[in-house]
Amino acid sequence: MGRIWFFVLLAVALYVGYRLWVAGRRRGGGPGSPGPPARGETMVRCDHCDLNVPQSEALGQGGKWYCSDAHRRLDRGER
Repeated sequence: MGRIWFFVLLAVALYVGYRLWVAGRRRGGGPGSPGPPARGETMVRCDHCDLNVPQSEALGQGGKWYCSDAHRRLDRGER
């Protein structure tokens, strides 16, 4: 009689686990599910050293982009 209860409880546990797994897949959740794609920022190339930097951190002048004020000055011939 004990074996019958073991298999009944095993079947119930498998059924509940399967239902939870299906519900998680419908929601799109779970540890293995990919999230929304990351939004990137526009990258620009420094006209002096060719380093790619985010546009929000770059210095723009005359249609050119620079990674730092030093490179902006060097490209213009300033010291």
